[in-house]
Amino acid sequence: MGTRKLHIGGKIKKNGWEIFNIFEGKNVDHVGNAIDMSRFENDTFDEIYSSHILEHFSYYRETNITLLEWNRILKPKGKLYISVPDLDILIKIFADQALEFNDTFMAMRMMYGGQINQNDFHKVGFNEKILSHYLTNNGFENLRRVSKLEIFNDTSNRVFLGKLISLNMIANKKA
Repeated sequence: MGTRKLHIGGKIKKNGWEIFNIFEGKNVDHVGNAIDMSRFENDTFDEIYSSHILEHFSYYRETNITLLEWNRILKPKGKLYISVPDLDILIKIFADQALEFNDTFMAMRMMYGGQINQNDFHKVGFNEKILSHYLTNNGFENLRRVSKLEIFNDTSNRVFLGKLISLNMIANKKA
């Protein structure tokens, strides 16, 4: 079988990528919650892409379970592209007393989620140290931070008030 790539949380079709989303949609190949990948065999995917999904899981238990599942379905040395809101950047924006209310409020929404439905609440915040810890403890190695992932046009590339608000990392499943 050829190369398989999974875009967790995606909506827009891109050649070579399967889409996994919590909501049904015309381009969605797999519907479900990203914490449960039981439909997929071990070592199924060569690459997984996830932008602004991991922060929706609790830091105590769900984040570890989710990353273990993503690791399980990746092939050895498979690549994980992951993007989360960068709490270090968002805290600085939020604390800037010179900002107008709407900008401060938007920074708060980026930290805690848009909260437009039950799945749009952020339960954890990440900076590079915390995300690296979770990735390393759940079987990923060769972690590297990049400014932009540039695979999909999504929140991983979002700029707010002149600052990239996402922490973007690439990691590999251990061999």
